[in-house]
Amino acid sequence: MKRVLVYFILILLISCKEVTYKEPQPKGIKKLHSIPSSLQGRYILPDDNRAIRDTLVVQSNRYFASSDPHGGSILSDSLLLKYHEGFYFININDRPEWLLRVIQQEKNGDITCYMLQAEDSVFHDMLQHLSKEIQVDSTVLKNETLYQIDPSSKKLISLIQKGYFKKTATLKKIQ
Repeated sequence: MKRVLVYFILILLISCKEVTYKEPQPKGIKKLHSIPSSLQGRYILPDDNRAIRDTLVVQSNRYFASSDPHGGSILSDSLLLKYHEGFYFININDRPEWLLRVIQQEKNGDITCYMLQAEDSVFHDMLQHLSKEIQVDSTVLKNETLYQIDPSSKKLISLIQKGYFKKTATLKKIQ
């Protein structure tokens, strides 16, 4: 069931808005053709109230929830993985935009996930601060306003380091 995997990709999007991208990030960095062995394995997926719900299984070219081994997502032209400056970047094509999840692997093997997002109530403030760093474009699509940026790889790393990307979850690796 693809919905279970969407949990990992879209972690904590309920009542949040995010800034998206015109193309896969970081620009100028080649995509990985397989998931590195250090990221492969099993991770505990918490549910909304932080009780253990399922396990994420990461293999060389795909990931899936253990409750749905035939589901999941496979690296492809619409799901790209890149590595740059100590971060993994999961790019998801959500036409006409790209969603981005930034992953940092901890020394113990856990992975921490980050997104450029904010709760609806503070999203406008976040956009104001962000627009001081980079141009934010907006467009209306199906009665929803989309906000996009087009950073260089250097600017993207700068935005991460300055704390614009918020931690959404830490997935504990099962040894």
